[in-house]
Amino acid sequence: ISPEMQLRFGYGETVVRPDIREVSASTYIDPLTDFPVGGTPGLRTTSIKNYDIRWEWYSDTGNNLSVALFYKDMIDPIESVQSPAQDGPPLVRIANADTGELYGVEIEFLQDLTFVSDDGIWDNLFVSGNLTLSDSEITLDRQKIVEQTGVSASITNLERRLTGHSEYVLNMNVGYDSDDGNHSASLVYNVFGERIIIPGIDTFDDSYEQPFHSLDLVYTYYPDFNSTVKFKLQNILDEEKELEFEGV
Repeated sequence: ISPEMQLRFGYGETVVRPDIREVSASTYIDPLTDFPVGGTPGLRTTSIKNYDIRWEWYSDTGNNLSVALFYKDMIDPIESVQSPAQDGPPLVRIANADTGELYGVEIEFLQDLTFVSDDGIWDNLFVSGNLTLSDSEITLDRQKIVEQTGVSASITNLERRLTGHSEYVLNMNVGYDSDDGNHSASLVYNVFGERIIIPGIDTFDDSYEQPFHSLDLVYTYYPDFNSTVKFKLQNILDEEKELEFEGV
């Protein structure tokens, strides 16, 4: 468009392959929920067609801004489904949905803070971040999942969002880089929207992981070319992860 602006159009085809646990007949414990998760031998690879259009602006000082629209068309998305439990926690199984789509907009930027003042205090500080707003929808076939996993799966919502997908994700970073390159520091904030963690069965609704506001401080010192000393202060807001099951 100009020496500082450009427009990109992209198309690509990718795949998502299941990991070893997901195609194994064994059961493992999910570290977040402590629920048992059973793999499914014969789980199929997900095929994805990716489309995107991106506008990018770059200034001479290194500041930049980009806005992207994206769309992903999926065949055989790898998904979590719940099997009816006897006693104890529910058993989560891995299975293929029929189709899925994901679409949204992403905004990304980097801006130095030299405009705040001319006294030089702000010259080494910058703000960067990205915001993603998106939605997704998958279609599941109850009978196909029963045949694939070998267990009953009375899925409540045969059309829903992808497991683990948030409708918004925000990352913000206030950074500092010293003139001599020996010191750097970042104050990093992240938050995501609620996301399905255990799909519902037997008319019960899906269970969600609630938003988590993460604020971390990272300081890095480079005493010489071969050495790095790093100090981290994590979860400054003292947030707790919260999972919601039927309002509990």
